[in-house]
Amino acid sequence: MSCYCYSPVSGKQQVRAATEKIKVLKVVGERIGQVVVESNTKINAVKIDRIIADIRDVTDHVFKNKVVKQGIIHKQVFYVDPDGVVRELQERIPFMMSVDIPGIERTPFTDVQNHLLDIDTDYVLEAATGAEYGNLMQKVVAHILVKVSEWTQMEVVTKVDVFPKVNASSRMDYYKKHCY
Repeated sequence: MSCYCYSPVSGKQQVRAATEKIKVLKVVGERIGQVVVESNTKINAVKIDRIIADIRDVTDHVFKNKVVKQGIIHKQVFYVDPDGVVRELQERIPFMMSVDIPGIERTPFTDVQNHLLDIDTDYVLEAATGAEYGNLMQKVVAHILVKVSEWTQMEVVTKVDVFPKVNASSRMDYYKKHCY
């Protein structure tokens, strides 16, 4: 498809632009949501070395003006047991959050992207004694950027031709005369 329009350089010049249709994701809206979960775990630990958390198995449910997100916070807890051995415990904690994004609704062309911005874990350990397990109380806070887009077609300019051709010096003379 081509489009013709007159150039401001001269009434006799024309610009021809060739266009093509492409399929793109157009962002409808985005928001940052916050997830807060808490857990208590019986653990045979005298010390916590570190806790690594991430988000997995995310499912998005799109409603009018809202996205509800479900998933799992997966944690690896590295700890020292009463014998001085470093061990690892894995935990999976389900979560759910919602974000309000005005103007969105579910269509066959809707696409939701999730970007984990940060995740942090705070904990308190009641240490194990030789005979009894301890208790690990944890809170996890995560911030997720939820971006809702729609697949759409649009035309983009792929080539521009100017007719008749004008050399650079006559174009510069025109700009000096009319633009300065």
